[in-house]
Formats: sequence, C-alpha cells, structure tokens
Amino acid sequence: MSEYLEFVEEKNKIERYFEEGYEIHSITENFSGTLIEFTSPKLEGKDFIQILLVTPEARKYIATKLMVS
Repeated sequence: MSEYLEFVEEKNKIERYFEEGYEIHSITENFSGTLIEFTSPKLEGKDFIQILLVTPEARKYIATKLMVS
C-alpha cells in the first residue's frame, strides 16, 4: 500500500472516531508511531480504543486536530 493510501486510511479512522463522539484520552509517541487512546461513554466495559498512527502525515494531522479543538 502506498504511503498516501495508508495516511488516508489512518485519517479516516481518526475522523470516524470523532464523528462517533469519541474523545482523546491519551497520546503516546514512540519510534513505532503515535498511539492514540480514544474514550467514550459508549464503551461499556472497555476503558478505551487504541489506534497506532505510523505515517508522518497522520501524526501531523492529529496534532493539528488537537490545536484546532
């Protein structure tokens, strides 16, 4: 998969969680990527949902989303 398509996939995941009412619980950066933990009252019995962003563009995108909100 091209890096651009991988970015689009990661961006769509981020957007879907925000549209469904999830909020960011935490963000952890490491050499593998950026681990985002989303939380929501809908998560009965689960603490959070995690996604790993590996493309630089997706990592910049989530940082921009945080600054805007």
